[in-house]
Formats: sequence, structure tokens, C-alpha cells
Amino acid sequence: MTFLNAALLGGLLAAAIPVVIHLFHRSRYRIVPWGAMHLLESVLRKNTRRLRLEQLILLLVRCSIPVALALLMARPVLTGLEPLLGGAKTSTVLVIDNSYSMEAGGVNRSAYLEAREAARRIVEELVPGSEVAVVQMAGGVSALLEDPTVDLERAKAELGRTRSGFGSAAVPEALDRARGFLSRMRETHREVVVLSDFQQVSWSAAETAQRMKMADALRAGPVERKLTLFRVGGGVTDNVSVESLDFSRMILGVGQQLRVRATIRNHGGGSYPDLRVVLRVDGKERSVALSSLEPEATAQVLFTWTFDTSGSHVVEVAADADPLLADNSMMASIPVWDRVPVLLVSGDSNPEPLRGETDFVEIALRPYGAARSELADLITTRTVEARELDAAMLAESRVVLLANVPQLSAAQLRALEGFVREGGGLLVFPGNRINSSWYNTTLYQEGKGLLPLPVASLAGSLNRQGTHASIVAQHYEHPALEMFNDPRNGNLSDAQVWLWYRMREEAPAARAPEAGLLVVARLDTGDPFLVEKKLGEGRVIQGAVPCDADWSNLPMRPFYLPLMQQAVTYLASRVHPPRNVEVGRPLVAFLPAADAGKKAVLTDPDGRAHEIVLASRGGRAVAEFPRTARPGLYVLDPPGSGRIHFVVNTDRRESELLRLSDEQLDAVAKPMGAEVVRSWSEYRQLDRRRRYGQEIWQALLAALVGLVLVEVVLQQLFAGRTR
Repeated sequence: MTFLNAALLGGLLAAAIPVVIHLFHRSRYRIVPWGAMHLLESVLRKNTRRLRLEQLILLLVRCSIPVALALLMARPVLTGLEPLLGGAKTSTVLVIDNSYSMEAGGVNRSAYLEAREAARRIVEELVPGSEVAVVQMAGGVSALLEDPTVDLERAKAELGRTRSGFGSAAVPEALDRARGFLSRMRETHREVVVLSDFQQVSWSAAETAQRMKMADALRAGPVERKLTLFRVGGGVTDNVSVESLDFSRMILGVGQQLRVRATIRNHGGGSYPDLRVVLRVDGKERSVALSSLEPEATAQVLFTWTFDTSGSHVVEVAADADPLLADNSMMASIPVWDRVPVLLVSGDSNPEPLRGETDFVEIALRPYGAARSELADLITTRTVEARELDAAMLAESRVVLLANVPQLSAAQLRALEGFVREGGGLLVFPGNRINSSWYNTTLYQEGKGLLPLPVASLAGSLNRQGTHASIVAQHYEHPALEMFNDPRNGNLSDAQVWLWYRMREEAPAARAPEAGLLVVARLDTGDPFLVEKKLGEGRVIQGAVPCDADWSNLPMRPFYLPLMQQAVTYLASRVHPPRNVEVGRPLVAFLPAADAGKKAVLTDPDGRAHEIVLASRGGRAVAEFPRTARPGLYVLDPPGSGRIHFVVNTDRRESELLRLSDEQLDAVAKPMGAEVVRSWSEYRQLDRRRRYGQEIWQALLAALVGLVLVEVVLQQLFAGRTR
């Protein structure tokens, strides 16, 4: 125990006053001889003992009153068993919310600036030699410094360089990282301070169990660890965000029109009758539209643009709405291609027109070239026999189509599997020449190989006058077939299928959740018609019938051309690693094999340049950059080929600015064993109480009043007995 006004402890001497008064006013007896006195001696002895006891009790109570008063005025503080003095060193972990919702309020008065300033002041208040660590909650939980530091000036400098604008805050992960730092710190007084706007989406009830688990682990240990939730920021709720961008084409060629549909959402209660929405292409403003947004409403804005050059381009839609700039715009990297190379591998070549296995599909993919038109095809094809297939051909292709190929060599299969796993697209069509046993054992490989499903047996008959199967008409969700939801693009159910391969869906690997299988379309017999499988970064689509006219009349139907083009463009759009990725996903680019070993330069959204040594992989040079915690535009400049743009996106959950109410925040803090502060002054008061101890003057005041009342009651009681 210590005292804030120790000088007033001199008042304890006042406890002697009742003793002095008692000594001066003691009853003095005069002895008078009396013959019958011996008869009262026993009664007098008994009353004398009682009177002395009553006087002693009164004396003790009266002495306690000035003692309590003196202690009250000296303001005693309970400090426990340890001498927690004001100059003691501490170990502190600051956990700062750097998600983009913290930018609400504007550049000069955002919640993040308030959090950063509070963190700086906390560091300034630390005693020299104290340890400090800083953890950031968003953009992948990270630390400003790898280890706790006693260099407080360095910690303040690092705090000044931090920025917000990242995705959602990961609260349990941040608490776990803070626990890791505390376990490596050495001071007795240890504390974790979480500075956040306490947005509902980041502190949801769904993560309560995880937060409690991490908080319990954080507080565990022989040394007590304090947890403080420090709320920053005002109650800004109005916000408008560009929620999503949708594009009309999966693959875009030079001269083809691109339609961009932007969804704008109003998250607050304000109205925006004339919201200005801008389309920017490669950083230049190209089109403007006005939109009206009611409270809590969404609107869509449509833009169109045509690129006249191939290469990597950036499309951005921005709304001039509010000071929270992070979600006022959304970007996308758009590769514009001059051609899409497709490799057709034929298992049944025939020099006669329309008798080869790939003749119909080649016409469907290159309609202008087949008709010797002046218009150019986006897709280019190269047809080879199965024995000619090699890794060099695969490296030059975006999609490979196997048409009635009996089987492949081990080297060909390894090259093809590597092509798909690194992002390639593969179409597999059966026929009368396939080795079904090899397909099931080697190409399917119990679900681990390229083939989505094993082939079981042939169904139907080539008797074209008999019954036939049809493709089930339905609402298609798959990108390759969704255009057929509009009857003007053709009706898949018009086709007649006489003979087809059944696929064995009951295979154990097909039922596994990790199989990544999707039945894209079915026949009216219930058998799969098209099945898709994700393998690595690529995809495989398996058909039940050949791509020629031997077993069906598909090539004769009007929908055959868009069906084949849609299937190929769907796969081709996923051949190269994606250029629009989520936060935390690596950026990967495929480059010519000759560039392997050379250096490329990648510029991040903050303008920092990073050198990347290109690796050789699968007959290509590969550039890979894993550090994508910050959303925005990343630009890769390869050594030989053109510039490549990547856009790292974050979800729009943070755009909902509703915060936990005071009651909700207290309910979150209680099971975590945390204390809540809402201002710097509250934090200082809490810190002072923790560091110096707990004042008990309120209890002493109550004790003083009680002693006075007890003294009055005892005085009246004892006086009544003496009469």
C-alpha cells in the first residue's frame, strides 16, 4: 500500500486525543468506611469490570475515528503484493486496426489517424527501457518489427509510417500474434491494447468463441496480462461503395466491345440524387454517368469500351461520393488478346472434308478463317496427331482439345498434366478409338488424374431412326453455358444424341468434397453430358460424345459454334494465372521460356519497386510475387515482353460502417476479460489505476461514517446502564 498524500498521515497522532481525555476524566474514588460495605463487594467488582470493558470499547472506537479520517485524507492506494511504482518498466503490445473502414471521417480526421496518435502517446508515456511491439490487424496480420523493441523512438517512427486502407480486420489472428509477442517479453507489467473502430463485421458474434479462446491464451501464464479495448473514431455511417464489376466477355480481342456493369451500393441513410460515376481506362477518364441512390439501396451503371490495341489494360469505375476513398472505386486488369491459340489433338485424322475428328470444331472455332472472310478470328487453331504432341506445343497454347485420342505416352501425359496444373485448359471428347481401360486407370487414376470421371460403358444405338437422348433444357449457371439461357442464342435440347459414353458418378473420388467436380449439363437419361474438374490452377471439361457428327447431330445445330467458342474461351480465360486476385493471393505471370533467369520489376500500390528473378517451370519463365497484403494496382515490367497489370481486390464487407454499440462492446469485452476505454483520458486513468494500484478512500469514508454512528449508539447505550 502507498499514499497519494502521505504528509497527511501525521493526522494519525490524533488517535492519542481520546486517550488523553479519558485519562483526565477518569472517575476518582473517595474511601468512606461503612459497616455493611462487605455485603456489596461482590456486586461492585462485577460492575467495575463491566464499566471498564465499556469504556475500553468506547475508547477504541473514538481512537479509530481520527485514524480513519487521517487515512482518508492521505488517499491510500492498494498496490497488491508487488511494488508497482510509477517508474516501473512495462511490456506493451499495440494491436492497431488498419482496415479501410478506419479511413472513415476523411483524410485529416479519420479513425486511423486517431488510433495512430493514441498509439504514439502510449509509447511516449512508457518508461525508458520498456518493451513495445506493434501488430496490424488487416491485410494479413503483420508486425511492424520482427521482435519487441526497447527503442521507443524507433517504434514511434515506425508507427508514423504505417497506413490503413487494407481489407477486413482479422481479430482472433491479431490476438494470437500479440500473445506470441508477450510470451517473448520479460517485464512484469504486461498489457495488450487493441485500437479499433470496433466495426460489427469485424467483431461479429460468429467469432466470439475464437476471440475468447485467444483472449484466454493471451492472459494465461504466471504473470498477469491486461487486455484493453480502445475505441477510436466517430459514428460515421454514411458510405457509398462500388461493390462489384461484371464484364460481358471472358476473353476480349482487339476491336471487340466490352460492356462493364458496375454495382453501386449506398450503405448509409443519406440520399445521392445525382451521383457522378466515372469510367477510367488506363488511368484516363473515358465516360461519365449520373446515378440516383436512395438510402440502403443499390444501383447499376453500364459502360462500354472498345480497345484498339492488344496487351494488358486497366479498367476502373469510380463514384464521387464520400471521404472513404478506399471503396469509392474498383479496378480490374483486362488482357486484350490478338489471338487465343488452341491445340487440337486428333485421334482420327482423315483427308476427306468433314471426316477428320477435329474438322467440325476447327470450323466452329475459326468461322471467319474457314470462310476466307476478311474479318479475323480471335481463336487460332493448330491440329496435330496424338503422336506429335509435346511440351513445346503445350507451352505455345492456351487450350488443348483431345478428340478421340486412344492414349498418350507417359512423357506426353506428364507434360499435359503439368500444363493443366499451371493454369491450362483441357477439353476431352471420346470416340470409337479411345482405350477406355487406359482412360480409367491412367487418365482418371482414381480421381487423382486429369479425367473428371471414369467412363463406364456405351449407351444408346447408332440406329438414327430409333430413340435418342437430348440435352436437358434448364437455367444454366456455368459461365460456358449461361448464354443459352437466352433462347435467341440457341436451344441445347434440340440436339439428338444416339450414342454416348456413360460416366461412373458413384466412384469414391467423385463423392469426395475436395474432388472439385461439377456436372455442367446432363442428358435426359440422367447421364452427365459435360463434366468439369479443377486441377491445380487449371480446368478440365470432359464430354460424353465426340466433337464430330458420328454419334450425334450437335455439329449440325446452330448452337454448336457458340457452344464450342464459349467452352474454349471459358477455359482460355483461366489458362494464364488470374490477374485479378484477392488480398493475400500471389501474383503469377507466365513469360517466354527465353526470359528464365532474367529479372523483372514489379511496382506495388505504394510505388515501391521489387526485383523478381524469373524461374523456369514447365517450358515457361514464371514471375511470382507473394506479398499482396495491400489492395490496389501492381505493375509488372518483364525483361522482354509488354507490361502486365495485376489488381488485388478486397471484399466490400468493410464498407458497412455500423459499429458495435457501447452495450455490445461491453458484452464483447466481458468474456474476454478486457476493459474498455473510449478516449485518451480514460486510458490514462485506467493505466494509472493499474500501475499505481486502486484507491480505497470511498471505503474509508464509509468506515468513518460508520464509526461515528457506532460511537453515538454505544454512548447512549452505556450511559443508560449507568443510571
